[in-house]
Amino acid sequence: MKKITLALALLTFGVQAQTFPLPYCTVDPTDTTTEEITSVDFGGTTITNTDLSSISIDNTGTVVTINQEGTYTLVVTGNTVGAFDNDIVAFIDWNQNDVLDDAGEIYSIGTITNSTGSDGVFVSMDITVPAGAVLGTTRIRITKTYQDPDSLAAIDPCGILFFPFGFGPFGGYGQALDFTLEIEAPLSVDSFDLNNLSVYPIPTKDALNVTYNSVINAVTIYDFLGKEVYSKNTASANLQLDLSSLTIGIYIVKLISEEGQHSFKIIKQ
Repeated sequence: MKKITLALALLTFGVQAQTFPLPYCTVDPTDTTTEEITSVDFGGTTITNTDLSSISIDNTGTVVTINQEGTYTLVVTGNTVGAFDNDIVAFIDWNQNDVLDDAGEIYSIGTITNSTGSDGVFVSMDITVPAGAVLGTTRIRITKTYQDPDSLAAIDPCGILFFPFGFGPFGGYGQALDFTLEIEAPLSVDSFDLNNLSVYPIPTKDALNVTYNSVINAVTIYDFLGKEVYSKNTASANLQLDLSSLTIGIYIVKLISEEGQHSFKIIKQ
């Protein structure tokens, strides 16, 4: 277990002079130790973080466009500074009421264990945008908080906090990172005719064949960390994709046509 300073932390929710993170709560830095989130990927956009000192990171200038009812993979990596456990939680203000932890807005993504943040260790979750999510600009905050069996992490968008030996909460070890979502109306995913889509072979080695009943306008492929590894504009209903340059692993293929879009998983051998 890490060295713990058992000093009471007073959470301050008053209005700050700074623009960020208003109108959302400030992450209280009292008695905290920064242990960084190294990357966040959502909706195919990757944020890389190298700030090793700030407890709260302002990436609100990064805007990720997503659609109501769409499903997107959130992938997070981070430095645990040794063989420790860090809980990753996402808070998304779907109703845009400037509160990040209403019912249905909290996502426990998972626990990162014994990672440098650049060794391929990650946690991920598929998040579906609610049909009732308010359109327009909203905030997402990712928190990373140290915990162990005797010292559980708090699920709190306003602090990096934990409960050492059941006492607290006290300032903990970790970091928070904010960025921006632009929520748009749902795509016509349902009109993508899966009965007339053929994809083979799966697993694939070098070439992936895609046949559809109308023109496919674009293909994008992401690795399991959510990084874009292949992108091609197309204008054909019959495609042969050269995947020979991809390493062995699991990938997500996204097809875009005039009717809508469809994503599916493949295995590259």
